Amino acid sequence: MKIIVLKENLKNGLSSVERSINDQSTLPILKNILIKTENNKTFILGTNLELAVTHSMAGKIFENGSVSVPFKVFTGLINNLPTERINLEKNNHNLIIKTDNYEAVIQGINFEDFPIIPRINISQYSFKIKSDIFKDAVLKVINAAQFSDLRPEISGILMDYQIENLKLAATDSFRLAEKIIPENQFSSNLKQSVRLVIPLKTAGEILKTVKDNIDLEIFFDNNQILFKTDDLEIISRLIEGEYPDYRQIIPKSFATELSVNKDDFLNALKLASVFSGRNNDVKLKVLENKKTLEVYSANEGLGENRYLVPVKANGTPINISFNLKYLIDGLKNHNSEQIILGLNNSDKPSMIKSEKNPLFFYILMPIRN
Repeated sequence: MKIIVLKENLKNGLSSVERSINDQSTLPILKNILIKTENNKTFILGTNLELAVTHSMAGKIFENGSVSVPFKVFTGLINNLPTERINLEKNNHNLIIKTDNYEAVIQGINFEDFPIIPRINISQYSFKIKSDIFKDAVLKVINAAQFSDLRPEISGILMDYQIENLKLAATDSFRLAEKIIPENQFSSNLKQSVRLVIPLKTAGEILKTVKDNIDLEIFFDNNQILFKTDDLEIISRLIEGEYPDYRQIIPKSFATELSVNKDDFLNALKLASVFSGRNNDVKLKVLENKKTLEVYSANEGLGENRYLVPVKANGTPINISFNLKYLIDGLKNHNSEQIILGLNNSDKPSMIKSEKNPLFFYILMPIRN
């Protein structure tokens, strides 16, 4: 292998594969990347056996070949080189890096020992969508998910295709978020509904490495899913198991429903966080006049905090407690200025939604008094 590449292209490629490298692995090859040339393109590959990322980049190819070198060493070297044009050349299993006034040799490993990147049949089971639409949906639900060894099926994001729309949902049993992508915002060759569970790490990789406002293609089979753009491929295992039927916990009515300015409410919650107790809780109280929401927090060692927020409320006055972080997460995911907060008793779920965006909601369980 003998190529010339631009430093910026190399840095972009290394940034794309970074999260797929397992620097803590006992297998040296999993700390490595694979650099190879094929079909007049140069590729950088990384994998941790559960997630694999392939980044293609432009470069001048003189000789085809493949080489595997430690990611950390190679990245540190490339980031500190002052010149833009970089020569890469393979010598046995080693990689020679040259510029006009610099030369280094990195000891590599036989590229044939690098794990085989799985392939998916891209002629069937596919979606096509703008990347910013898909990333926005992932971003709105991802903080409602949490890793769970006891319930691995909820350690990811549900991708639920129902022909007329595509739903993304996530839950950690204490909260739930769902974002609907309508059928006019994507295309698919599927003729029947399907449910897939994308691991959280894979979802995070999509948010970090996939560029905005480009075409994103999604392919899958029984065990794997592939996210593909012009210069990037992210392939991951799917989480096995049946995702819980969360529709049954979505509240159909509320004891109290109030409209509140999101920024005012968030500011009140941030002030409350200074005095939140061991349970990180905050108390919400809709006053008798139904025009004011009291946001209250207290800490035995610090003091207490009370903030009054103007609201428009319907229903009965209510006094209820929530996990402060969960409540803030739900508010931040909404883009609307005005938020609808549907409240029930302490043993029933509440909902955060918006009249201007009926395609997204966030549900959270109160803290029982």
